[in-house]
Amino acid sequence: MPEAEGERWRVFLAIEISPAVRATLRGPLDGLALLSASIRVNQVERMHLTLHFLGQLPIPQVEDLSSRLVPIVERHHPIRLLARGVGAFPSLSRAQVLWAGITGSDLPRLIALQGDLGGGLLKAEVPVEDRPLARVARPLGAPERRRLQDWSTAWRDVDLGELPVNEVRLMRSQLGAGPPRYSTLATFPLK
Repeated sequence: MPEAEGERWRVFLAIEISPAVRATLRGPLDGLALLSASIRVNQVERMHLTLHFLGQLPIPQVEDLSSRLVPIVERHHPIRLLARGVGAFPSLSRAQVLWAGITGSDLPRLIALQGDLGGGLLKAEVPVEDRPLARVARPLGAPERRRLQDWSTAWRDVDLGELPVNEVRLMRSQLGAGPPRYSTLATFPLK
């Protein structure tokens, strides 16, 4: 890395998942155990709802984000969502990413919050990326695709619990041996 850029932090904006939803997610995640050779599943304790992945940013830019994000988040009121069902992108037959669904009458308000944050990030010249619930590490063979289809059939319409959204967090992800370590850099309450 060029010395002029200094140290960078890997950061993202996220919503914490309620303990009840974390507990319920254990069921579908345990259902993926037979596919563990092909699918890398995130630990439920480390899961969150990512609004925007910002990548590697210089520390001064990360520190500047708080003042830019506070007025954006404060324009939004608390949101009530429901975690429901599971699925795969781009499809179950060609799965690359597995996800748990988010629904509820407040979903348009979550989308508006995400859009407003994205606009604020663009104004701050911060690019954003997407991150998944789980990734398929290698192409699935026919028996694995059948297991994944059975998993989806069992969990696609199951209510996974209420997901209250009262704040947005600016998070740091530190890579090293083992899974990434997450720490909260700032918390922005919805008003």
